[in-house]
Amino acid sequence: MKTVSIGFMRDDGDLALFATLNNLDEHMKQDEFMKLVNSVASELCRATRQEVRVLERDDAPDYVELHGETQ
Repeated sequence: MKTVSIGFMRDDGDLALFATLNNLDEHMKQDEFMKLVNSVASELCRATRQEVRVLERDDAPDYVELHGETQ
C-alpha cells in the first residue's frame, strides 16, 4: 500500500475520513509505513470507540499547493 484513507462507515454507506496517509515518494520503508497506518487506525478506534476501516486509495492527493501561504 502506498496511500490509504482511514475512517469509519457512515449510515449511508460512505466512508467518513479521519486521515489520509501516503508514502508515494517512499520516504519510509513499506513495513514502517504499515506500522504507522496500523498505529493511527488503532488509536483512532480507541479514541472514537468506532470500528475504523483502512482503505487503499489511488485517487488521494500526494501534495497540497500552498501558493506562498506560511504556516
